[in-house]
Amino acid sequence: MNWSNVFLIFRREGLDQLRDRRTLFMVVFFPILLYPIIGAGVLQFAAALQEKPRRVVIVGAEHLPADPPLLAAGGNAFNAALFDSPAEAARLHVQREPDEGPWSKPENRELAVRNGEASAVVVIPPDLPEQFRAKADVAIPIHYKSVDETSKITYLRVREALDRWKSGIVEDRRKRDNLPAGYAQPIEVKALDAATTQEIGGSVWGRIFPFLLVLMSLTGAFYPAVDLCAGEKERGTMETLLISPAGRAEIVMGKFFAVLAASVTTAVLNLVSMGATGLQLARRATGFGGGEAAGEAAAALAPPTLQSAFWMIVLLIPLAAFFSAICLALAAMARSMKEGQYYMTPLYLICLPLIFLTMTPGIELNAFYSIVPVTGVALLLRALIVGDYGTAFRFFIPVMLPTIVYAWLALRWAVEQFQDEAVLFRESERFNLMQWLRSVVRDRKQRPTAAHAVLCFALVVTASWLFAQVSMSVSVGGGLGGIAVGQLLILMVPLAMALLLTTDPAGTLKLRRAGLRYFALAAAAAVAVNPLIAELRRLVEWLYPISDATQALLETLLKGPTPFASTLLVLAFMPAVCEEVAFRGFILSGLKSGRRTRSAIVLSALLFGLLHVFLSLFQQFFNAAFLGIFLGLLAVRSRSLWPGVLFHALNNGFALGLGAWVALLQRTGAAGLIYRDAERGLYQLPLVAVGAAAAAACFLYIWRIDRPAVEGPG
Repeated sequence: MNWSNVFLIFRREGLDQLRDRRTLFMVVFFPILLYPIIGAGVLQFAAALQEKPRRVVIVGAEHLPADPPLLAAGGNAFNAALFDSPAEAARLHVQREPDEGPWSKPENRELAVRNGEASAVVVIPPDLPEQFRAKADVAIPIHYKSVDETSKITYLRVREALDRWKSGIVEDRRKRDNLPAGYAQPIEVKALDAATTQEIGGSVWGRIFPFLLVLMSLTGAFYPAVDLCAGEKERGTMETLLISPAGRAEIVMGKFFAVLAASVTTAVLNLVSMGATGLQLARRATGFGGGEAAGEAAAALAPPTLQSAFWMIVLLIPLAAFFSAICLALAAMARSMKEGQYYMTPLYLICLPLIFLTMTPGIELNAFYSIVPVTGVALLLRALIVGDYGTAFRFFIPVMLPTIVYAWLALRWAVEQFQDEAVLFRESERFNLMQWLRSVVRDRKQRPTAAHAVLCFALVVTASWLFAQVSMSVSVGGGLGGIAVGQLLILMVPLAMALLLTTDPAGTLKLRRAGLRYFALAAAAAVAVNPLIAELRRLVEWLYPISDATQALLETLLKGPTPFASTLLVLAFMPAVCEEVAFRGFILSGLKSGRRTRSAIVLSALLFGLLHVFLSLFQQFFNAAFLGIFLGLLAVRSRSLWPGVLFHALNNGFALGLGAWVALLQRTGAAGLIYRDAERGLYQLPLVAVGAAAAAACFLYIWRIDRPAVEGPG
């Protein structure tokens, strides 16, 4: 064997693999960008998924003995000594109910558990003290729902607490009666499962099938999309199609419906196959000897009902439309079938964590998850499979509508891809770093493209994540140095990209002077919107509480020995400058290219909210996205970054200075006139109404009245 020839062939094939910079980006650089983003997202989801207090209803708590105590003083929590740590006891909120009334009926207790009004219901027998004195075994029923992770975990914790309480009773009795250590156990916990047969059966499929169904829907869309776009380029028929009388949008819609049909067909066939398999397995299980065990096995393997299957098919159509549009846009970028396969891996890597999230214990369909792409659909599929129709129908529209919107946005992206000749007819080229850099400088335009904007966002998140440990090690006054380094990273990325990719960096970043009216408008809006922001923050923290560890860290950061001026500089002024340069400067300018201004403003606001999800608090997404819309509109109308910087700095400063401001008002006795809850910054309701009206007036003025006749490119 001639190893020289082997090396020459290896070199030729290796260079052939690197002939296109897009392929090189997807294979080499995309994973470097992807995993820090996934890691930051997973950490924020983990912080958001802290366990909330679970309600445990104790019926007949008045019959409990005083010693040893099962409940803490006040009766709204379990005795912390019965748990490994006080934090575990705090996760269970006790609601005492008398044994006379609605809670005395077993059917009402079971219904309460099924409807989620209580995670578990503990029934204390009325003659408990007499049974203790008679040294008889006592049965304490606990109602719970085995297919509900929250209810099941609550049941296990309550049972553990009762076991330890029982051990204390046994030990006291043994010592009092001088009995040996092996004395009989006086209490038996009796589990009462509120789950129906359908729910028990659906729990098996509910964990597996949403994952398979979503994955097969994606697979069913990707391969036809690659064949209809990249395959048509290889076959040489794309040019013939484009010179036909059909417009580009019509061509995209025709291909989209073809891909959609393939995706829906794949998903439906998987659904039918699952149902047939479940029926066959259930019949086999029933035939294995009969009896209760065989019936439970048959119930566990039974497929979803026809009603669930119908609504699942209805739900799959917008999901398949979303995947079809995404795959069509990606396939349009591919020059060949081989390159198209490269795009499939990152698409899977993005979707898989969103699907796996639904398998995490404690994850339930709520208002937030209903708007998360893929995750909301998978959770809704799980609710339909297990027969939880109350949850499914309550969130069906909140899941359907965002999925349809995402599909529409992806379809618009696919149309834009087909309207760009440079995308459709890319030539094969060997990659050379220096030649590519020279071409970037030579061919740069006045403004960045939408792809540049998305890349800027990805680089900002990735750079901040990769350098997080380095930045946190530069500690100035309780970690402010690390935050400052992170903000400088956010600033450096758009500055470098504006200098490298555009001929007008100052115009791209909107570093122009603005009229005084815009500064006045920004200051007035910052004051007016502050009561609304406080109300929105209260609502978000009620739905998604901040963990105790995070709350302690924030209090340490804000109340530490650091001078207030340094805190204000790092946490108010620096984010105002750095984040505005990135999002209302480079990213908004890039998103405006080839896109309506309103769409660009909304997209930049959503990316601004996502930055706070990845790098800050998960709960800040809503406030950041809400304010990002006004900041984007202000930047577009003023054609300057500086009014937005003023608004951003004032908004941050109000939050940081709340404690000092409230302390001043309390000394003067005026705090009660302004705040109904001064510690949380909640204003009196009349002031909230006035602030809302003033903020709406500012927004309407800049949106409808102060509009330039011709908007500039910036």
